[in-house]
Amino acid sequence: MDKISIITIVFNDINNIKKTLDSVINQTYENLQYIIIDGKSNDGTKEFIENKIKNISNITEEISNDDIYHLKATKKNNKNFTFYFISQKDHGIYDAMNKGIDLANGKWCNFMNCADKFYNSNAIYKVFEKFNTKKEQDNIKQPCVIYGNTQMVYDNTCSKILLASHNHKFHHKFIHQSSFIDTNIIKKYKFDTRFKIAGDTNLFTMLYNNGYKFLYIDEVISSFNLDGVSGKLSYQMFKEDCIIGYKYNKLYPLFNTLKVLFRDMPRYIIRISLPKKIRNKARVLISKKRI
Repeated sequence: MDKISIITIVFNDINNIKKTLDSVINQTYENLQYIIIDGKSNDGTKEFIENKIKNISNITEEISNDDIYHLKATKKNNKNFTFYFISQKDHGIYDAMNKGIDLANGKWCNFMNCADKFYNSNAIYKVFEKFNTKKEQDNIKQPCVIYGNTQMVYDNTCSKILLASHNHKFHHKFIHQSSFIDTNIIKKYKFDTRFKIAGDTNLFTMLYNNGYKFLYIDEVISSFNLDGVSGKLSYQMFKEDCIIGYKYNKLYPLFNTLKVLFRDMPRYIIRISLPKKIRNKARVLISKKRI
């Protein structure tokens, strides 16, 4: 099976990093490179990751100075599972993700950022089992992006499965944690660090509109925590979506403005006005089932 590079970025999030690490470490797919990029956390996150890796691995390289902490290791019970951990200051989410891309040596890259996780321990195995079957049976062209469905997690008791769609012209119709990108291609383009929230949208729409093949696999791949930086309605998100959409349709900012004013904002106002106890239950019941 192809090697997969999983990239996790984190900064000062000791409360959530454990579940993300465990979801990767416990995967049944064996040929993995796990890259963890920490923005020089000072809340214990860096030490937690370091100790976690050391407890289950054989250390192959370790460097520590005032600017960077760098650790390479191989999992004790699986020589095909390697770790590459770096703790160093960065310039934001997409700068950190680009650092991970530079280190990736797998055939495919997945970005499983802190607080998110794989849906279950067989998630990667199931995706590539289906992908390899499709290649053999359907003689498909090699895709640039493989993507699937996502469990949207509102809180500890409320979640739902959100199905991916197929038209990615203005916005990728899947959650990026539920995708695998050809490493050679993402090394060529990387994320545009001018974006604060929608760098993934910018990358995926660019690939799609330039003719790269996207392949849908009907599997739930990840669990996405909606408390994340892009989980809330914001002007920054709106602005970045308009910048991206304008590249492919000059009227997109108008359409997007109307959508936000007459669909997104009313939904948001209703949602935040509901008592907290029922807010997330209502979101599960009435929110869309497909992106």
